[in-house]
Amino acid sequence: MIKPKSTLKPVIKWSGSKRQVAPQLSRLIPDANVYYEPFVGGGAMLPFRNIRKGVANDIIPELITLWEAIRDTPEQTAVEYQTRWERLQNEGHQVYYEIRDRFNQTKNCFDFLFITRTCVNGLIRYNDKGEFNNSFHLTRPGINPNTLKNIILTWSYYLKDVVFHNLDYTDILQQTKTGDFVFLDPPYGGTKGRYTKAEFNLDSFYGELERLNSIGAKWMLTFDGKAGNRSYNYELPSSIYQHKTFIKTGNSPFTKMMKTTIDAVHESVYLNFDPTCELLTNVSQQSNQKLAL
Repeated sequence: MIKPKSTLKPVIKWSGSKRQVAPQLSRLIPDANVYYEPFVGGGAMLPFRNIRKGVANDIIPELITLWEAIRDTPEQTAVEYQTRWERLQNEGHQVYYEIRDRFNQTKNCFDFLFITRTCVNGLIRYNDKGEFNNSFHLTRPGINPNTLKNIILTWSYYLKDVVFHNLDYTDILQQTKTGDFVFLDPPYGGTKGRYTKAEFNLDSFYGELERLNSIGAKWMLTFDGKAGNRSYNYELPSSIYQHKTFIKTGNSPFTKMMKTTIDAVHESVYLNFDPTCELLTNVSQQSNQKLAL
């Protein structure tokens, strides 16, 4: 498998994506038998893994169905988007709300792709009823179908050795064995209501990390952080990890949407293994320099 040399344009836009720093983070991935990603979201790390066999998971069914369509039927996926996009250009913004309403009834993955590519700032939001509730982005037409088709085809290539699951993250972690690697990009501690009603339980999560340590699986975790003056400080127990560094992962889409400030987002990177100190320093410095450009 040939890794891309620089960042890829996103095929699925996702809040908290590691797209801008994926090349740097991938340098920390050790040799392993299987690559696991239990909170795949926008999948930014998948093309940059240096491990051929991958297992990716998320709790959102329509997201996983879309990932499988991008992997298996990229041409059809591109056509499905083009059909909806052309209706939007010809008939106006009411098409967005028609398709959004239909998606909330059927959870069709192609409707999901369309609304995430034409909603305000690409933010995926659900209400208490589990309905997608972000509005249409009036000042943008949505990504051009020809551009998106090329992106879809590129991602399809990098996903050919990835198996996708729609399970609780703990069920996926139960599959890991000695010699495997896990990349973890979970919700911030205490997060609830953005995608599911359940709160992300930190005690259970820490228990899973300890179990991975006990079986000899290696992991990298991007977790607590800060955006502007807002801090999400959930420092891991020191007994669980061996190394910690910081990266700037981008700017907050939420403050951008609210037109208040543009807050830089910094996150912690935890490792349960020993990379060289020089490599840790270089990864942190390069991510900050790249995002400052």
